[in-house]
Amino acid sequence: ARATRTATHVARLEFVALAMPFASVQACARALSVAVRCKTASLVPRRSRAAVTAPATTGARRGVMTEAVIADDVGEARVTAAAPGKRRVVVLGSGWGAISFVKSLDASGPYDVTLVSPRNYFLYTPLLPGAATGAVEDRSIVEPIRRPIASKGYRYFEANALSVDVAKRTVRCRGSDHTFQDEEDLAKSQAWKEFDLEYDYLVTAVGAVPNTFGVPGVQEHCMFFKEINDAARFRREVNERFECATLPGVPKERIQQLLRFVVIGAGPTGVELAAELYDYVYQDVAKTFPRRLLEDVSIEIIDLQEKILSAYDRRIAEYATDFFQRANIKCLLGAAVKEVKDGAVVISDRDGSNVREVPFGLAVWCTGIKLNPFCEKLIESLPQQENKRSLLTDKNLRVKGSDGTIFALGDCATIERPRSLAKAEELYREAARCTPEGDCEIDLSKDGVKKALKYGFDEFPHLEEIYNRVDDVFTTFTGGSDRMSFPEFRVMLEDVDKGLRALPATAQVAKQEGQYLAQYFNTCAGDDDKIKQGDARFDYVHKGSLAYIGKDAAVADIPGFAIVKGFAAGLIWKSFETVSQVSPRNVLLVAADMIRTKIFGRDISRIN
Repeated sequence: ARATRTATHVARLEFVALAMPFASVQACARALSVAVRCKTASLVPRRSRAAVTAPATTGARRGVMTEAVIADDVGEARVTAAAPGKRRVVVLGSGWGAISFVKSLDASGPYDVTLVSPRNYFLYTPLLPGAATGAVEDRSIVEPIRRPIASKGYRYFEANALSVDVAKRTVRCRGSDHTFQDEEDLAKSQAWKEFDLEYDYLVTAVGAVPNTFGVPGVQEHCMFFKEINDAARFRREVNERFECATLPGVPKERIQQLLRFVVIGAGPTGVELAAELYDYVYQDVAKTFPRRLLEDVSIEIIDLQEKILSAYDRRIAEYATDFFQRANIKCLLGAAVKEVKDGAVVISDRDGSNVREVPFGLAVWCTGIKLNPFCEKLIESLPQQENKRSLLTDKNLRVKGSDGTIFALGDCATIERPRSLAKAEELYREAARCTPEGDCEIDLSKDGVKKALKYGFDEFPHLEEIYNRVDDVFTTFTGGSDRMSFPEFRVMLEDVDKGLRALPATAQVAKQEGQYLAQYFNTCAGDDDKIKQGDARFDYVHKGSLAYIGKDAAVADIPGFAIVKGFAAGLIWKSFETVSQVSPRNVLLVAADMIRTKIFGRDISRIN
């Protein structure tokens, strides 16, 4: 009887399609396909439906087998087995570190890979400010995570990682929620969504979350700017404000309030967002809205440092700061945010004096990140985790205290850096002239200090930085003398060690770490001893810094080449951000968006 009804549905759909235009026929065909699949599924006896919905063997070509065991009790789902001879690798996250690892891992290698992330796409974060103003479309800078996953025969679960049982080597996960329920209500009402993943190796690349530094009012009155949803909300809010300001009878004071934009944080993200907003206003709003609105637009950027882009080369920071000031983007620098009120940011000087309020209509928080809550739980379950701000790893990205079974990449990880002070005496003796009896010089010349530092390059790469500055700082540690004693040498090394810093939380670092770890897994070829104890080391290679500063201009610091500023740097920035997309599809989409924006301007319509 069900089969007869299915045939009747099909006949009806075919009859209606004869009277439809081509576009409607396509829609009808899709509906027909869905109807047939649904009816076919309903013909399957209830006891055998698990065979339809459970993952199946993918065949000899991919060499990956999935066995899902669904227990009768709620919450006892467990992925238990991989193909013989393969190691189960679970990857958490879909950002730079995770996507680089998955794309670089050899598909024919002895690994059965499962990726878990609540976000089923990769986001090209450097162009997020452009998406916030319509310079590029949001769909152009995202890539479905299932594409690289499917191409290699791996599997993906859209879920949140809740916790890790290090002893049992399992990750507790819960399927992503799209009903926006409270976390506790979700745990009770949808417990069936929880499942465990067993792993041989866990790769944690969950990133970080925005850090408010305990400033009151940030959560309530500021927008964050980290995800594609944030960019979409910003674009919608800005458009709504200009549309509202054009309505008849709106008071002048209200218009000024609506069009007062404040960006908190003058790092690359904050600077590029302010620059893109400036372009949006003076290249697109100026042509399509009443020009009287321009005199009421205010763009301000607040930062604790004395220059914007303070982490860049001094010349770049000074140029960018001057560029913003000439473009009428007000820079409130050397200012600490004390509180964010409804409609005003309370700031002061660094020493706490000169407290004042900066009014705003829309404020965006673009400063600081902190440890992901998932990693906080993981740190509590592991010994040897002295750093509470990120997962501490060895030089091979293995998480300390995990016995070599957990790796961490990107913003959630910090590589342990050896401190040279512990071997100060050994380095000093290597450079000192000694007699056969073992009596050595009690002080070293400048060349002798350089020699001592050079001995430590292999084990302590950060000594190269002080080596290059010895001529400038030598007398600072010797009190003006041309010889350095051992106590003074120790003081110098201690000062250098204090300056040790983690790698920057950038896409460039996470990408290199993901590529390195994949290459390491490829080299180890599933050998547990090599993976857990191999004596390799990740070395970060800085390939340069770029930042867009508005009006088709940018700044670029390219190691070994030069510092480029202005329009030429803008061309480099646009070219680099276009060709650096993760797929040919995204390259074409971004290139088309940039050309479209240049010729026709940004799309200022609001459709969501």
